[in-house]
Amino acid sequence: MVRKLQKKFILIVALVLFLVLGGLVGTVNGINYWQTEQKTDVLLNMLLDNDGTFPENSPGNQGKQEHSPENRAPRADQLQLSENRKSIWNNFQFSAETPFETRYFSASTTDGGKAWTTDVSHIASATECEAEVYAAKAAEKGKTEGKTGIFRYRMRQTEEKLLIVFVDCSRDTQNIESIAGISCSVAAGCYLLVLILVIFCSRKAIRPVIESMEKQKQFITDAGHELKTPIAIISANTEVIEMCSGESEWTESIHHQTERLTSLVTQLLTLAKMDEGGGQLELKEWNASETIIEAVQSFEAPAVTKQITLQTDIAKELRMEGDAARIHQLVSLLVDNAVKYTPEGGKIHIFWRKNGKKAEFSVQNTCDTLPEGDLNRLFDRFYRADVSRARESGGYGIGLSVAAAIVKAHKGKITAEWTRDGIYFKAVFPVKG
Repeated sequence: MVRKLQKKFILIVALVLFLVLGGLVGTVNGINYWQTEQKTDVLLNMLLDNDGTFPENSPGNQGKQEHSPENRAPRADQLQLSENRKSIWNNFQFSAETPFETRYFSASTTDGGKAWTTDVSHIASATECEAEVYAAKAAEKGKTEGKTGIFRYRMRQTEEKLLIVFVDCSRDTQNIESIAGISCSVAAGCYLLVLILVIFCSRKAIRPVIESMEKQKQFITDAGHELKTPIAIISANTEVIEMCSGESEWTESIHHQTERLTSLVTQLLTLAKMDEGGGQLELKEWNASETIIEAVQSFEAPAVTKQITLQTDIAKELRMEGDAARIHQLVSLLVDNAVKYTPEGGKIHIFWRKNGKKAEFSVQNTCDTLPEGDLNRLFDRFYRADVSRARESGGYGIGLSVAAAIVKAHKGKITAEWTRDGIYFKAVFPVKG
């Protein structure tokens, strides 16, 4: 139980940490990629607005002193940009070195692509012939922007000509990949480090929960053993009173209540043992069909008394590996629960069959009023649905908890579902073959 709780704690922390670090790395790299794309978009738009070149490098400005204070840094108000692009330009803090750092070329045509005029003076990785090829491919695609190789391009069609500008994005791509690699490596290292610390500290972190569970189980065990003695004394004294004064409705009531208390104590002790690790199950392979038939037969008389139709569909010679005594107890708990809450004249269907590599035991019974909410809460300790609160039923809301513990100890699964006119309990067990 402690190991399962510890594993669950580590798994939850590992999942939360993975989601947090993954979200952080994804956000950082996403923002970096978006900003890089925005920067390239601004450069492409500016080049298109200035006929494929930076303003200070245009033919009309080449004769000026390029390094004079007024030409050193192109300001947003000096460029032919919209207010939004001016804001983005200033946010990226382009400097006087930007025209020299940006590798770009342009191509234009006035005859629909038959002849291209290129400007490759600002790039060394593309010749005029290559620029014409890139321009022709971009024009064939018919898209106003896109990417070809290491270049991002954008085109603008006017009445006079078609202009396409290309910007080398290889450096930006390398930066994006570098930041992504570094951030992922750092996140992976932090994840492993924190996970190792969590593994070493997990037992200490859940120690208060473990101590509380241990105290609870010890209390149930001690209380159960302490209650057995006074219950036995009350039962013995009642028998003595009956021997001296004869039976009465009062002594009969005492016997009935002591039987209920004895059943409750037994179930509490069983539940405590199951919590401690399966209650020392005696696992062996045996004919489970015979055990189930024997357990069901003991409820035929109570069913007849309430005029309940008890139908069985039990596969013969179906073997499974488990504890025969616990399976007998499981069947008794589920069938007893069905008999208690089935109205007079109702029906109970009991199934035991093989389904692939699993064996299914199910009990279906009719009832006057279906419980509200999640039926799986019926397996919670001391929980009883409103339809089950009648005192004459004799239940404490713990029998189904014991049934769930038995199924879990056999590595199975138990569920409760609604049917058209009743409730359907199903326990599934793994079987060999």
